[in-house]
Amino acid sequence: MSSRLKRTLFVLVMAFSQVAAACSSGDAATPVATSQPIVTNVPALELNGILATKDLSVGTNRISFLLTSPKALVTVPSASVKSVYMGATDSVAESVTAEFFLWPFGSRGSYVTELSFDRPGDWRLDVDVLQDDGSISTAQIPLNIGETSITPGLGSKPPTTVNKTSRDVAELTSLTTRSTPDPDLYQLTIAEALETEQPVVVVFASPALCTSPTCGPQVEAVEELKDQYKGRANFIHVEVYDNPADIQGDLSRAKFAPIIDTWGFTQLENYRNESFVFIIDRDGRITSKYEGYAAKEDLAKGLEKVL
Repeated sequence: MSSRLKRTLFVLVMAFSQVAAACSSGDAATPVATSQPIVTNVPALELNGILATKDLSVGTNRISFLLTSPKALVTVPSASVKSVYMGATDSVAESVTAEFFLWPFGSRGSYVTELSFDRPGDWRLDVDVLQDDGSISTAQIPLNIGETSITPGLGSKPPTTVNKTSRDVAELTSLTTRSTPDPDLYQLTIAEALETEQPVVVVFASPALCTSPTCGPQVEAVEELKDQYKGRANFIHVEVYDNPADIQGDLSRAKFAPIIDTWGFTQLENYRNESFVFIIDRDGRITSKYEGYAAKEDLAKGLEKVL
């Protein structure tokens, strides 16, 4: 090999080594001018997707999720969602739009949509968000779809376990952790409400002891819905804990109400006290199910279907 060729190879090797070192370094590389055009409408920022609904099964499901960027919560009004079955070859089953709903106090919010799954197993949500600059940010959210729902599912008749009412206690503080409870929500058992042949809206939540800031506002949303549809449906709040007056902020004293076990909530992985809302029609079957926070407008859509 000639000395000139050796020098040329040495220069090329050193140049390649410097480029490789820059790529592997934690420091950001200095942008290099290029004649290539800037391409938009391609994945520009990987988002983090956080699933808010865990009890998912074959059939139609309301799905809620949060999106965050490296800088902040994503609050774009809508997102495009594809459900993908992860089999031998990934296949897109459905494409829908998810709407963004801000949670109470304006600190967080989630995207909500409905999707149907035709088989159990591992699925994935592919989420695209169109940014103001025309780029598309993406997220992938893994799902595990069960054969059946752990808690009472759509189309099923819920358990008839009796919940406590105001007739069973001297003070409403023995029925709820809410500081200003609405007496209207504690007058009937679920079974009694169904006997009226009116739709029933049931919210399971612990307003003062929730692990997120949404349980209290969720009960408030049901109260507002009750005022709007009073006389046309029955509204019930079931406290997650059986001894709210004894807890006094110390969850080690808390005992789940028997109905919480019967409805399957304690069988959910890592369940503490997050809220669920069910809408039951005149025939006693569940027509809408909301895991996690649901805005009053969202609940009203479900109630209108059975009125």
